[in-house]
Amino acid sequence: MKKLILIISSLLVLILGSLIVVPYFFKDKIVQIIKEQTNSQLNAIVDFDNDIELSLIRNFPNFTVGINQLSVANTGIFEGDTLLYLEHFSATLDVMSVIKGEQIKVKTIVLENGRINAIINKDGIANWDITKPSTDTATAPTDTSESKFNIALSKFEIINTNIIYDDKQGKMYAKLENLNHTLSGDFTQDNFLLDITASCEGLSYKMDGLTYLSKVKSTVDAKIDANMKEMKFIFKDNTFTLNELAFGFNGWIAMPKDDIDMDITFDAKQSEFKNFLSLVPAIYAHDFDKIQTTGKLAFNGFAKGTYNNQSLPSFAFNLSINDASFHYPELPAPVSNINIQFAATNPDGNIEHTLVNLSKFHFELMNDKFDMGLKASNIMKDPNLDAFMKGSINLDNISKMMPLDDGMKVGGLLVADMTAKGKMSTIEKEQYDQFDAKGNIALTKFMFTSKDLPKPYKIEAAALSFSPKIVTLNNFDANIGNTDIHMNGELSNFFAYTFGKGKLKGKLNFKSNQVDANEFLTPSTAATQTSTSTDTAALVAPEIPNNIDFVLNASIEKMLYTNMVIEQFIGTVTISNSKLSFQKMAMNTLGAAFTMDGYYETENPKKPSMSMNFGISNLEFKKAFETFNTVKKMAPVAENMTGTFSSQFTMQTALDLHLNPVYEELFAQGYLKIPKAGFYNVKVFNKAAEVLKNDKLKDPALTNVNIKFKVEKGRIYTEPFDMAVAGQKLTLSGSSGLDQSLDYIGKTTVPRSTFGSGNDAVNSMLAAANAKAGTNVKVSDNIAINLGIGGTFTNPKITTNLGDIAKNEANSVKNQLMNEADKKKKELEAKAKAEAERLKKEAEDKLKAEQDKLKKQAEDEANKAKAKAQAEADRLKKEAEAKAKAEQDRLRKQAEDEAKRKLKGVFGK
Repeated sequence: MKKLILIISSLLVLILGSLIVVPYFFKDKIVQIIKEQTNSQLNAIVDFDNDIELSLIRNFPNFTVGINQLSVANTGIFEGDTLLYLEHFSATLDVMSVIKGEQIKVKTIVLENGRINAIINKDGIANWDITKPSTDTATAPTDTSESKFNIALSKFEIINTNIIYDDKQGKMYAKLENLNHTLSGDFTQDNFLLDITASCEGLSYKMDGLTYLSKVKSTVDAKIDANMKEMKFIFKDNTFTLNELAFGFNGWIAMPKDDIDMDITFDAKQSEFKNFLSLVPAIYAHDFDKIQTTGKLAFNGFAKGTYNNQSLPSFAFNLSINDASFHYPELPAPVSNINIQFAATNPDGNIEHTLVNLSKFHFELMNDKFDMGLKASNIMKDPNLDAFMKGSINLDNISKMMPLDDGMKVGGLLVADMTAKGKMSTIEKEQYDQFDAKGNIALTKFMFTSKDLPKPYKIEAAALSFSPKIVTLNNFDANIGNTDIHMNGELSNFFAYTFGKGKLKGKLNFKSNQVDANEFLTPSTAATQTSTSTDTAALVAPEIPNNIDFVLNASIEKMLYTNMVIEQFIGTVTISNSKLSFQKMAMNTLGAAFTMDGYYETENPKKPSMSMNFGISNLEFKKAFETFNTVKKMAPVAENMTGTFSSQFTMQTALDLHLNPVYEELFAQGYLKIPKAGFYNVKVFNKAAEVLKNDKLKDPALTNVNIKFKVEKGRIYTEPFDMAVAGQKLTLSGSSGLDQSLDYIGKTTVPRSTFGSGNDAVNSMLAAANAKAGTNVKVSDNIAINLGIGGTFTNPKITTNLGDIAKNEANSVKNQLMNEADKKKKELEAKAKAEAERLKKEAEDKLKAEQDKLKKQAEDEANKAKAKAQAEADRLKKEAEAKAKAEQDRLRKQAEDEAKRKLKGVFGK
């Protein structure tokens, strides 16, 4: 027995332990399957808490998967939108299908505390269309038996979830707040009963800019026969409520392929006017149970046919209210004789055959009567309308007919008398003689106060005049607190625009002596703005409509916005194609003059952008820092600057939803012109003074500086510019980042005398070296210094080339001493060479002189010998000549004597 008990106990422990442990064996597989399935099939970012919940015990023998913080974020054109967010998601699966890993069968799904944003953009693209296209081009039918993910759903539940449907192409918007929804049925069967229950705390619906439902409480209770093979759903006992109005619907919807076939009828389940009145938010919110009403309601319709991209089902919607009234017992004035006859019909599903007929709309408030009517056909292609509005309403009587919110008051007189008849195409073709439009709408002495408005809103007078071509705003004179508004102008294409045909065009003039924007800021916002900056943190980026084309000439004498006083604001604003353009805008504020041209556009409302050309003249640095977020973010040094600057720059950037620049995408370029500016207590310069041991570096100055700059990818780049530091020039260039990081290079020269005792030591060593070497070496009076400026504005890091300078200076002295030694050596060598040359020349001269003397002596001796020889020769010659002459004389005498003798012999004596 003990052994049996022990064995049974062990088995129970083993089974219980398995139920706890087994899920964890498959946890990684489940996570892997979920991520593989989603990431491989979706064009979106799917994220969730990786610590998923797995349990076999909760729904044994089924397997439960729980995921927390599940989100599906759009990518591509819808980037920035979150399609789905759930605090908790759970699904119950067939445990055997998980273990086998072939077909995972899901039995229940629960979505809890979530947000769903379903969006269709202006091009008709839906943000939930995130499945990746199949790469399989085969046309063979899919064999679902081989699917890796088979749903066998028996219950689907949504708990406390908000859903938004925003169709921008169809101009349709719906919001469900705090939706609780349960859908159950056996989806494993071909035919089963589908049970739907739902409740919503606030249902809102808008279309074409008109609000039809606002925060209406609604419920759905429906039982539907579902034929899954034919995809046909038959409605049985169904009830749908909107506040107090309940109606039922019967018939069927079938979706065999892409088309939706239907045959549905609906009608009101109550016939009291009071139930319809509950749809008016202002009335439903105030003691609705006490209100007294008379009159009957008839409400019914049908939809029959096929819905697809080319066709609509035929339909009818009828509303009839006869001889109705309502009266709050504690108030004196009932609203009586309410008669409404409205029908919207389409007999054959051709959208061009749709007819809207408000054949009667009448009510009376005390002595005032108001009537209006509308017939419109072919509303999608070429609307043909016949409309009128006539009556007067003394708005002072509104408070006498229904309770108003605390602090709310309304008054004034509305008078309307206008008619419009004709086809829109005649206006488009400017055939104004074929369209009849005339009349006026005037509002005088209007006053409205509310706790939601900081100041009463008053319209002294406003008047519209209608004609086929132009709707003229004759005047609009209003006051909101300290703000006055005066407008006039013209609107064209008004009727066509009303029916969605073309753009509303206008030329308006806007004037104001004062616009006090501070009255529209909440106290907390204003305080925050004043204490930090007045850029745009309190604003929400407005979406510029793409179906209006306005030119607004603005002139505002004074505008107050937090701590800014803007004066003489003038310029032209153009609104067209989702773009707000500014031309020749000018204003004075903060003691400076501003000019602006450019545009702001919201083609993608989630990511607006702007492109501007700015001009600023004589703005103080301190005021710029205190006023503008952009300056504080990108140039924090301005907080510690004195002086003024002027600037011209262009800027392009994406904007966030508060109109703040997306700095990482901002691009700008331009220049700052600074006539004179100074710095005080700037950590960068304080650190530089500390490193260079020169307090004069703490107070640099700018004089007649023109700084060119560029902002790109989150950094501000400046071209080299000069500033004065301790009487010297400092040249800076580099960049700073949005993270306050610094990357600058500075170049300057510093007097050697500023280095104090270090400089004296250098001079002493140099004097000793000069004395020893007999030189006269000197060092320069100024030192060239390079600064590296890094770190951040609040924690700067300064690097210098001082180490290199000391080394270079030592090398310079050494080189100078070596140069002096070389110079001395060269001087001595030159002197020795000159002396040697002198001695050489002296010896050569002496030698030459001796040679010349000897030569002269030789020449003299030679001359003497030559003279002596010559004299001897001359003597011998004379002697020979004398002997020759004597012989000649003798011979001549002998001859003469011979001749005389012979003659004497001949002649005798």
